[in-house]
Amino acid sequence: MKNLIVILSLSFLVSCSHLSSFNSIEGKVNYDEHYASVNGTDYESGEQEGYGVGITGQVKNKKELVFDYGFYPDFSFETSRLVARTDLNQQRFQSLKTKRVNGLMNTRGVLFSPIGRFELNVGVGASYFQAYNDTIDTSKVEAVFKYEGVYTLMLFDKLYASVSFLFQESPGSTYGEYYSLVYKLGYVFMSF
Repeated sequence: MKNLIVILSLSFLVSCSHLSSFNSIEGKVNYDEHYASVNGTDYESGEQEGYGVGITGQVKNKKELVFDYGFYPDFSFETSRLVARTDLNQQRFQSLKTKRVNGLMNTRGVLFSPIGRFELNVGVGASYFQAYNDTIDTSKVEAVFKYEGVYTLMLFDKLYASVSFLFQESPGSTYGEYYSLVYKLGYVFMSF
Protein backbone atom coordinates (compact mmCIF):
# COMPACT_ATOMS: atom_id res chain seq x y z
CA MET A 1 0.00 0.00 0.00
CA LYS A 2 2.85 2.38 0.83
CA ASN A 3 4.45 1.68 -2.56
CA LEU A 4 1.18 2.55 -4.31
CA ILE A 5 0.97 5.87 -2.43
CA VAL A 6 4.59 6.71 -3.35
CA ILE A 7 3.98 5.84 -7.05
CA LEU A 8 0.77 7.90 -7.16
CA SER A 9 2.52 10.84 -5.44
CA LEU A 10 5.43 10.77 -7.92
CA SER A 11 3.04 10.48 -10.87
CA PHE A 12 1.08 13.44 -9.53
CA LEU A 13 4.20 15.60 -9.19
CA VAL A 14 5.42 14.71 -12.69
CA SER A 15 2.00 15.32 -14.27
CA CYS A 16 1.54 18.66 -12.50
CA SER A 17 4.79 19.99 -13.91
CA HIS A 18 4.03 18.55 -17.36
CA LEU A 19 0.32 19.28 -17.96
CA SER A 20 -0.61 22.08 -15.61
CA SER A 21 1.36 25.28 -15.80
CA PHE A 22 -1.18 28.01 -15.15
CA ASN A 23 -0.94 30.02 -18.36
CA SER A 24 -4.47 30.92 -19.44
CA ILE A 25 -7.70 32.52 -18.33
CA GLU A 26 -11.08 31.26 -19.44
CA GLY A 27 -14.74 32.14 -19.14
CA LYS A 28 -17.40 29.46 -19.10
CA VAL A 29 -21.13 28.94 -19.37
CA ASN A 30 -22.46 25.72 -17.91
CA TYR A 31 -25.80 23.95 -17.92
CA ASP A 32 -26.24 21.62 -14.94
CA GLU A 33 -28.80 19.11 -13.73
CA HIS A 34 -28.75 17.46 -10.29
CA TYR A 35 -30.70 14.37 -9.21
CA ALA A 36 -31.13 12.75 -5.80
CA SER A 37 -33.42 10.31 -4.03
CA VAL A 38 -33.92 11.11 -0.34
CA ASN A 39 -36.27 9.24 2.01
CA GLY A 40 -37.93 7.46 -0.92
CA THR A 41 -38.69 10.66 -2.88
CA ASP A 42 -36.97 11.47 -6.18
CA TYR A 43 -35.73 15.06 -6.56
CA GLU A 44 -34.31 16.95 -9.53
CA SER A 45 -33.09 20.45 -10.25
CA GLY A 46 -34.18 20.85 -13.83
CA GLU A 47 -31.64 22.65 -15.99
CA GLN A 48 -29.66 25.39 -14.25
CA GLU A 49 -27.36 27.88 -15.93
CA GLY A 50 -24.13 29.17 -14.43
CA TYR A 51 -21.18 31.34 -15.40
CA GLY A 52 -17.58 31.38 -14.25
CA VAL A 53 -14.05 32.59 -14.84
CA GLY A 54 -10.94 30.58 -14.06
CA ILE A 55 -7.17 30.44 -14.41
CA THR A 56 -6.03 27.14 -15.88
CA GLY A 57 -3.27 25.38 -17.77
CA GLN A 58 -3.61 25.13 -21.53
CA VAL A 59 -1.45 23.12 -23.91
CA LYS A 60 -1.33 24.08 -27.59
CA ASN A 61 -2.78 21.68 -30.15
CA LYS A 62 -0.17 19.69 -32.00
CA LYS A 63 -0.22 19.12 -35.75
CA GLU A 64 0.20 15.33 -35.48
CA LEU A 65 -1.46 12.58 -33.43
CA VAL A 66 0.13 12.50 -29.95
CA PHE A 67 -1.19 10.90 -26.75
CA ASP A 68 -0.37 12.19 -23.26
CA TYR A 69 -1.65 11.38 -19.76
CA GLY A 70 -1.35 12.52 -16.17
CA PHE A 71 -2.83 12.41 -12.66
CA TYR A 72 -4.16 15.40 -10.74
CA PRO A 73 -6.33 16.10 -7.67
CA ASP A 74 -9.76 17.73 -7.93
CA PHE A 75 -11.64 19.48 -5.14
CA SER A 76 -15.08 21.02 -5.60
CA PHE A 77 -18.01 22.45 -3.67
CA GLU A 78 -21.50 22.29 -5.20
CA THR A 79 -24.87 23.58 -4.06
CA SER A 80 -28.28 23.11 -5.65
CA ARG A 81 -32.02 23.31 -5.00
CA LEU A 82 -33.94 20.20 -5.96
CA VAL A 83 -37.71 19.81 -6.36
CA ALA A 84 -39.56 16.52 -5.91
CA ARG A 85 -40.50 15.08 -9.31
CA THR A 86 -44.13 14.67 -8.21
CA ASP A 87 -44.23 18.38 -7.32
CA LEU A 88 -43.27 19.33 -10.88
CA ASN A 89 -46.76 18.29 -12.04
CA GLN A 90 -48.69 19.39 -8.94
CA GLN A 91 -47.02 22.84 -8.62
CA ARG A 92 -46.42 22.17 -4.90
CA PHE A 93 -42.79 23.18 -4.47
CA GLN A 94 -41.12 21.93 -1.30
CA SER A 95 -37.52 22.36 -2.43
CA LEU A 96 -34.63 20.35 -1.06
CA LYS A 97 -31.33 22.22 -0.63
CA THR A 98 -28.19 20.20 -1.17
CA LYS A 99 -24.49 20.74 -0.59
CA ARG A 100 -21.74 18.45 -1.77
CA VAL A 101 -17.99 18.59 -1.11
CA ASN A 102 -15.92 16.34 -3.39
CA GLY A 103 -12.30 15.27 -3.21
CA LEU A 104 -11.11 13.17 -6.15
CA MET A 105 -7.95 11.86 -7.75
CA ASN A 106 -8.29 12.08 -11.53
CA THR A 107 -6.45 10.57 -14.43
CA ARG A 108 -6.42 12.45 -17.72
CA GLY A 109 -5.78 11.07 -21.18
CA VAL A 110 -5.22 13.63 -23.95
CA LEU A 111 -5.16 12.92 -27.68
CA PHE A 112 -3.71 15.80 -29.70
CA SER A 113 -4.68 15.99 -33.36
CA PRO A 114 -4.65 18.50 -36.22
CA ILE A 115 -8.39 19.11 -35.67
CA GLY A 116 -8.18 19.76 -31.93
CA ARG A 117 -7.53 18.11 -28.60
CA PHE A 118 -9.69 15.32 -27.15
CA GLU A 119 -9.55 14.62 -23.40
CA LEU A 120 -11.04 11.91 -21.25
CA ASN A 121 -10.89 12.50 -17.48
CA VAL A 122 -11.87 9.82 -14.97
CA GLY A 123 -11.85 10.44 -11.23
CA VAL A 124 -12.53 8.51 -8.04
CA GLY A 125 -12.79 9.83 -4.51
CA ALA A 126 -15.10 10.65 -1.63
CA SER A 127 -18.00 13.04 -1.27
CA TYR A 128 -19.76 14.61 1.71
CA PHE A 129 -23.42 15.15 0.78
CA GLN A 130 -25.97 17.11 2.85
CA ALA A 131 -29.68 17.48 2.00
CA TYR A 132 -32.08 19.60 4.03
CA ASN A 133 -35.38 21.51 4.02
CA ASP A 134 -38.11 22.15 6.64
CA THR A 135 -38.70 18.43 7.27
CA ILE A 136 -35.46 16.71 6.16
CA ASP A 137 -31.91 17.12 7.41
CA THR A 138 -29.60 14.29 6.45
CA SER A 139 -25.98 13.85 5.42
CA LYS A 140 -23.70 11.10 4.22
CA VAL A 141 -20.11 10.43 3.15
CA GLU A 142 -19.93 8.24 0.06
CA ALA A 143 -17.70 7.10 -2.78
CA VAL A 144 -17.96 9.22 -5.91
CA PHE A 145 -16.93 8.69 -9.54
CA LYS A 146 -16.51 11.37 -12.21
CA TYR A 147 -16.36 10.98 -16.00
CA GLU A 148 -15.64 13.91 -18.31
CA GLY A 149 -15.07 14.25 -22.03
CA VAL A 150 -13.59 17.49 -23.43
CA TYR A 151 -12.95 18.79 -26.94
CA THR A 152 -10.70 21.86 -27.31
CA LEU A 153 -9.79 23.77 -30.45
CA MET A 154 -7.20 26.54 -30.73
CA LEU A 155 -9.02 29.20 -32.77
CA PHE A 156 -6.00 31.45 -33.18
CA ASP A 157 -2.50 31.36 -31.72
CA LYS A 158 -3.69 32.23 -28.19
CA LEU A 159 -7.51 31.97 -28.32
CA TYR A 160 -9.24 28.63 -27.73
CA ALA A 161 -12.74 27.22 -27.34
CA SER A 162 -13.85 24.00 -25.70
CA VAL A 163 -16.97 22.02 -24.91
CA SER A 164 -17.20 19.34 -22.21
CA PHE A 165 -19.73 16.92 -20.78
CA LEU A 166 -19.37 15.78 -17.18
CA PHE A 167 -21.23 13.01 -15.35
CA GLN A 168 -20.69 12.41 -11.64
CA GLU A 169 -22.32 9.60 -9.66
CA SER A 170 -22.26 7.80 -6.36
CA PRO A 171 -22.93 4.13 -7.19
CA GLY A 172 -25.08 2.23 -4.72
CA SER A 173 -26.20 5.50 -3.15
CA THR A 174 -29.54 7.25 -3.37
CA TYR A 175 -27.97 10.64 -2.81
CA GLY A 176 -27.20 11.97 -6.20
CA GLU A 177 -26.10 12.24 -9.77
CA TYR A 178 -24.85 15.32 -11.52
CA TYR A 179 -24.71 16.20 -15.22
CA SER A 180 -23.01 19.26 -16.68
CA LEU A 181 -22.52 20.61 -20.20
CA VAL A 182 -19.87 23.36 -20.25
CA TYR A 183 -18.83 25.79 -22.99
CA LYS A 184 -15.55 27.67 -22.51
CA LEU A 185 -13.72 30.44 -24.33
CA GLY A 186 -10.17 31.11 -23.19
CA TYR A 187 -7.08 33.16 -23.83
CA VAL A 188 -3.49 31.98 -23.27
CA PHE A 189 -1.57 34.89 -21.72
CA MET A 190 1.85 33.19 -21.49
CA SER A 191 3.84 31.28 -24.05
CA PHE A 192 3.83 27.51 -23.76
